[in-house]
Amino acid sequence: MKFYASVAASVISPKGNETVERIEKRVLDSNPVMEAFGNACTLRNNNSSRFGKYIQLQLDRFHHLSSASIQTFLLEKTRVAYQAPNERNFHIFYQITKGATAEERLEWNLPEGAHYRWLPNSERNLDEDCFEVTRDAMFHLGIDRSTQNNIFKVRYKAWSPQSCCCCLECLFSVGFLQK
Repeated sequence: MKFYASVAASVISPKGNETVERIEKRVLDSNPVMEAFGNACTLRNNNSSRFGKYIQLQLDRFHHLSSASIQTFLLEKTRVAYQAPNERNFHIFYQITKGATAEERLEWNLPEGAHYRWLPNSERNLDEDCFEVTRDAMFHLGIDRSTQNNIFKVRYKAWSPQSCCCCLECLFSVGFLQK
């Protein structure tokens, strides 16, 4: 992507260069978000990708970068419900429990100091636990604070496999039940 961005920037107008830089920034800003929701600490690696990512760069008829799309797929859905000994769940869960402000905890129904059965090894502190990096990246991608708050809200409700969908609210409903 850096190659296409630099080649495209060298042959297009300044306004086109801004477009290329904006596209590149959005694709790069997607990484912290995808890593928070799709990476976990495993026995082999503190930031092991549990998802696949396919980035497609679109070029216009002059071979200039015009847009990009990212498609992801979760490789390890079982990690939400089970982690091997000494492993951790997806980073986003730890980021929220460690990085939420007192006001956010209250709004998101996330009690201070609570222990959650699907957050093993939460006493470990990793660089990947930085919630503010994820929130800033989400904001740069156009996900405003209000929408972020709705994503991170914990709602305790009845759950069944038939009603489960791949959204953080459902993951929290299932996985953040206290021990």
